[in-house]
Amino acid sequence: STMFGGAAIGGVINLITRKDAAEGVHGGVSLQGGVFGKNAWSSSEQVNLNYGTSGGMYLNGSLFRQDVKGLDASQKTDANPSFTSDRDDFNKTDGSLKAGYKRERWDVNMSFKNTHQYTEIDNGAFSDDDNNYLDFDRRLLQYYAGYKLNPFLRLSVLGSFSDSERFYENDSSKVSDNVYDKAYSTGTYFGKLQTHELQVNYEEGRWKGVFGAGLYREKMFFDNYFFFNDPVYPFELVTNYDTLDTRTSTKYVFAQSGYMVGNFQVSAGTRMSNHTTAGNFLTFEVNPSFSFRNLLVYGSLSTGFNVPSLYQLYDPSRTLSAYTTRGNENLKPERSLSLEGGIKKEFFSGSYITFSVYQTNVTDAIEYVYLWDGTQPVEELDYRHDRGDTYINVGEQRAQGLEVEGFARITPEFSLQGNVSFLKTEMRVDPENTDPAHTGGNHVQLYNLGVFLSDDINLENLVRRPDFTAFAKLRYRLSADFNIGASYRYTGKRFDAGYDGSLGPYGALRRIGVEAYHLVDVDVNWQATTAVGVGLKVENMLNEDYREVVGFNTRGRGVYLKVTARW
Repeated sequence: STMFGGAAIGGVINLITRKDAAEGVHGGVSLQGGVFGKNAWSSSEQVNLNYGTSGGMYLNGSLFRQDVKGLDASQKTDANPSFTSDRDDFNKTDGSLKAGYKRERWDVNMSFKNTHQYTEIDNGAFSDDDNNYLDFDRRLLQYYAGYKLNPFLRLSVLGSFSDSERFYENDSSKVSDNVYDKAYSTGTYFGKLQTHELQVNYEEGRWKGVFGAGLYREKMFFDNYFFFNDPVYPFELVTNYDTLDTRTSTKYVFAQSGYMVGNFQVSAGTRMSNHTTAGNFLTFEVNPSFSFRNLLVYGSLSTGFNVPSLYQLYDPSRTLSAYTTRGNENLKPERSLSLEGGIKKEFFSGSYITFSVYQTNVTDAIEYVYLWDGTQPVEELDYRHDRGDTYINVGEQRAQGLEVEGFARITPEFSLQGNVSFLKTEMRVDPENTDPAHTGGNHVQLYNLGVFLSDDINLENLVRRPDFTAFAKLRYRLSADFNIGASYRYTGKRFDAGYDGSLGPYGALRRIGVEAYHLVDVDVNWQATTAVGVGLKVENMLNEDYREVVGFNTRGRGVYLKVTARW
């Protein structure tokens, strides 16, 4: 969170695209196609073009297209049999263009990316839907300008503008053979985001650092329409949020520096953020390390915060009997404190092994809850006592883990890499931490657990987080142009959440056990010429029948062929 701000509690993946190109015209084409599962197939095509001049100017363009046909997402069981052979399609098109200039002192570029995505979806877990789809469009403009003031100091400005729209339509969903639910609904969601940042980078001798300030601003609005086409009891509902000021902004300053003396190195940083509704928040990190004889011992102490979403803050939806709105402008950010320590040993062959342990505590966790009439005993509640639904800060999440990762160059041609991870998680909820002004003294029922907040709750094993995972990959290079690999992945038992109508008058989510599974993949790669390459991959080679999310299918065995060419 020191460098990247809110929502960085779990980590950050930083993608750095190529900023320049070799002189002249260069490009590449890739084609991939394959089949998976039962009667499903996928294809993708990508074209890249690059042009560079001797003076430092460059222009890059890319076009990507993916099509998937025959998806059967909803799971069928004896208790939830299929009434239709509904199969869904998916397609995505990405186009991007980037122009820049790079010399000894200057580094300037601007890029634009447009994404369109069409997805046919089902009606939730265990439920097909013949007439339900999502359309998504996003436009992203990014800019960067950097100037090297001297060999030690660089000044940069960077930022982005993003505009997205998501539209869904569900037209008379089929609920059984020749029976439709007479419902028609649409929804359009708009989101706007912009970021701007000034950075100063310094590096000289034993010191290096980065200092900056910036602005993060987001806005959303959406329209919903619902019509129940019944000749006796017709019903129409229109919801328009355009008039609401659903926006927030975050202003921030940060500094991070590192110092090395001998075998000892330490880096530290801090960030002060000011959020529209959450106020001021300070985060920090300290990362010491010590190395000797190709052995590294390191530690880390860091904090983070995650502000509520615009929907959680401002959604004005409420039923006629609701005590409050679904959105809660008094929500506090989720805060995290993380500790990590580890040892990494490197070998002259390029092999290494790493041991690490960590713990992360997240406080003020945000939960979706039902409210019920507080004057009635919990055991006597029924539909008449509904007091709406909302979001509140309700508890603490804890995670402790141990990881072992390694890479071994057994021979010049043969290598092995892998990792194992042990994870222990729990959630603690204290009724006294709820905001009585927002809940009004009503009974609070956690939707994600189904329980009422009458006593402290201490629940082990968070949803969809296995306590043990393992991965291994073998790679054998038969020649400079030909190699073959095999990978194995194990995911242990875990819990998922599924709806249970018996939990309270409206029901809620209960925990459902999900079995462990094993996956084996194999790939073969051949560089036929310096310009042409061919790859063959078999995913889930043993055709394992497994689950990631309760109520939804996963892909079966898949076979894919990929051809690439570059010039």
